[in-house]
Formats: sequence, structure tokens, C-alpha cells
Amino acid sequence: MADGALRVGLVGCGMIGQIHADGLRKLAQDGEVVAAAAADPSEEARQAVARNCPFEFMRADPLAVIGAPDVDAVMITSPTATHRHLVEATLAAGKPLFCEKPLAPTFEDVLAICDAVRSSGVTAQVGFHSRFHPVMNRLHRTVVSGELGRPMGYTLRDDQYWPTGDVVPGHSSWRSDKAQAGGGALLEHSIHSADLVVWMFGPARRVQARARHVFGYEVEDVAALTVEHDSGVVGNILTVFNGVRGREERRLEVFFERGAVEVTTDFIVGAAEDGYLVQEPDTPPRVLDLAQLREEHFAALGIGRRDFLFYTYPAVRQWVRAVGSGEPASPGFDDALEAHRLVEAAYRAASSDGAAAAP
Repeated sequence: MADGALRVGLVGCGMIGQIHADGLRKLAQDGEVVAAAAADPSEEARQAVARNCPFEFMRADPLAVIGAPDVDAVMITSPTATHRHLVEATLAAGKPLFCEKPLAPTFEDVLAICDAVRSSGVTAQVGFHSRFHPVMNRLHRTVVSGELGRPMGYTLRDDQYWPTGDVVPGHSSWRSDKAQAGGGALLEHSIHSADLVVWMFGPARRVQARARHVFGYEVEDVAALTVEHDSGVVGNILTVFNGVRGREERRLEVFFERGAVEVTTDFIVGAAEDGYLVQEPDTPPRVLDLAQLREEHFAALGIGRRDFLFYTYPAVRQWVRAVGSGEPASPGFDDALEAHRLVEAAYRAASSDGAAAAP
């Protein structure tokens, strides 16, 4: 590492890569990284990433970045179907990695990826940026601390416009292609929600599920799940890809022995959708101050700047810090495996018209 800064190569310059490039530019300004290289087969995508972050060099071939001797660590932000090959190439190069979610279109590939990462010993993190949201962190503390008693059950609704060119003109369309995405609303979007509920309530034991294909794609645009966790907590998840362009919101209600919490979030910092309401016995509902919650959360993380728009910035910052310290990165690939286990059980249950144990 030159001057102690991690030299990062970004592989994948689509929409998610462009969001991460903005965060890398800020981390470079902070002196934490050097934006060494970016790769994507599309010249247009490379140019879009370059507008968000000035990389030292760019290539069409991802392997040219992964194998470059002046790249210390690799961020994989390419389409889901490419992840296994790129993760394996990064591990072969012996470099720390950050991989976006979901890990792969099939559970078999997810298992192979997680086994390879585990045996490699490299510092590796998965892009579950929702864990860095102050609202979700406050709720997690409530669950873990027991301040409202034990969690009993939850209901989670996760909806977004269909991220495909048929619905959003000019948008990439690979997410509506089963061969490339592996799944629809549940895998491509609500893998975040699967991660959140296993983070809060523990691994899934058993899942009942139904799915629909209203827009006519091979992958689902609606899925409804009932999840039983090893902890005994039970919950419902409804995930929807719809035609309401511009909409994206997650709503989670958790019921405790002595209270109820209702939260809403979006992935943008300070989003209008954000909200946090607490109801305790014999008292009016209490709404938390979101600005104060954000400030306390970012201060606790040691983040000085406040000009970032996406929670991908603190997520990648934590990975960079983990690489530098040699500490395990979090959320890691074993965490991702638990989220994928929940999703895989849901797909098996939906296809068998019943329920399925988590694999």
C-alpha cells in the first residue's frame, strides 16, 4: 500500500458501481484509499464511473484490474451472474475483496463462493449496506438489549419499482432475466431484508412462501413469506417489484413483550421515507428524532464527513478499515450465507406449494 492508503480496483461500472465510485472518491479525499482502477466491458459505463471518481486507469477486462500488481484490493459491483468467477479470480490473486449482493444466481454457487472465501483467509465483506442505516442500528440495539422485552414477531414489507428497461426506460434489464439474476424481488432486492432479519432475530429455521410473476418475467415480482427463526421469533415478509417508478421503501414492524416499533427506510441518507416510531404501555407513540439518530450513529462510527448520499460509503469505509487492521470484515460471507439460506428455503417452499427448512 502506497502511503498507507489501500489501492482499490472497482470491477463493474453499472449503477451500483457508479454509487460505489462516489463513495471511493470521498474515501480517497479522506486519505483512506487510492482509486487505482476500474473495469467494465462497456465504455459508456466506464465513462459514467469516471465522472464520479477519477481512477488512475481503466480497463474493459475485469481480470486486468484484479491481477494488476498496483491494485491491493478489489470491489466487485458487477451483475450477479459474474460474481463467482470474479470472486475466485480475486482469491487466486490473494487480495481482499468486497462483493455486492446477492452473491450468485444459484444457491450452489453461493455455497461454493462462501467455502472459497472461508478457506482463503482473506478479508472479505458483502455489500449489505442496510446494516449501516442508523434506523436499523437503533432497532437492532433494541432487540439485543431487551429494553422492550423479548421480540415476539415482525412484519416486513419491501417494495421497489421494477429495475428493468421495460419499466424504467434506459435501465439495464438483466435483473428480469432468470439466467443472469437467478431470482426477482426476493433475491435481487430483499436479500437485504433477509440479512436484516437474520441479523436481528437469528438464522431462519423454516420458511413458507408463495410467489407471483405479474409482469410475465421468469423471475418473481411478488413473494410472501412466513419465517420461523431458530430463536423462536416468527415473521412475515412481503417483497414487491412494481411499476411505481421512483418508489423504494422498506417498512418493518417488530412486536416485543412490552412494546412495538415501526420503522421505514430507504437507502439514501436522510430519505423522506425514513421514520422511527415506538409504542410502549400506556403512553402515546413516540417518534424518534432522525437527525439526532443519524448524528449519533455516524459519530459512533468515527465518520467526520456528512456529505455522502448513500449508506454504501460507511459500509466500504468499514471494509477498508478491516483490511488495514487485519480484523474480520462485517457483514462477511458467512452472514451472507444465512441470508441466502432464508431466500433459498423460500424458493423451495414456493416451488413445492408448501414449507421448506433452511438448507
